[in-house]
Amino acid sequence: MEDYTVYNNHYRYMNRVLNSLKMHNSSIPITGGSFSEVFRTTGQSSIEVPESMDSIFEEASERYHVPLNLLKAVAKAESNFNEKAVSSAGAQGVMQLMPATARALGVEDPFDARSNIMGGAKYLSEKLEQYHGNIDLTLASYNAGSGNVSKYGGVPPFPETINYIKKIKEYMGMELSANRSVQTAQRGNIGFNMPYLTTGTELGNALYMIEVMKLKMQNQLHDVII
Repeated sequence: MEDYTVYNNHYRYMNRVLNSLKMHNSSIPITGGSFSEVFRTTGQSSIEVPESMDSIFEEASERYHVPLNLLKAVAKAESNFNEKAVSSAGAQGVMQLMPATARALGVEDPFDARSNIMGGAKYLSEKLEQYHGNIDLTLASYNAGSGNVSKYGGVPPFPETINYIKKIKEYMGMELSANRSVQTAQRGNIGFNMPYLTTGTELGNALYMIEVMKLKMQNQLHDVII
């Protein structure tokens, strides 16, 4: 049986956008244009769309060549997959990036799950390369900083860091799943980014449903204007 949860999330999202257009725009020109054309008439260059957090982890893992179980284990230990988490030290988001680190990684909004996860994956990728694939040193650097790894010539003798590495390795042996959707920012070309749709059948179903949603919204918006 098909799982239409993601499709339903898109449906609800598009209806929220439609309601926003109705509230804030008394006259929106649509002359048979697509939903994306209508959206562009409002001057929007960034929108938020629902995405599966697990699919973001998979994409980040492939993009930065970081083992998926390592990436998810770090997120589980750091924030328990909470994109709004803030630590007492000021670390933010799913991967608990410090503000300065987030900026260095190009993360504009540390509370945007997609951006934060991509930033964390990039950082882990850099550390794995720096330490020649040594996971213990990579995790020690993530937790205590590269400076302390250099200072002690290996894993720093900090109980917190030692326990951190142990916890991550335990999580790596589990089947972890965030098991939820998050709203993530999409900029530039207005459309629907669906990297988690991997088969022709799923993609065909999604495209069909989106076309139906577009038609529904265009008809509703047309009724409101006239």
